[in-house]
Amino acid sequence: MGYRTRPTAAQQFAPVDLLRGILVVSSFGFWAVVLGLMPALLFRAWLA
Repeated sequence: MGYRTRPTAAQQFAPVDLLRGILVVSSFGFWAVVLGLMPALLFRAWLA
């Protein structure tokens, strides 16, 4: 097993893809919350 000293491409890029997926999901959730709260905030500001 000494001929595989370097990690494979899957082992090397899997954490990067996982981190990118987490960032995409978190940013999507952030924008969903912002776009969901924006009409309520505008309506409350318009009422005030």
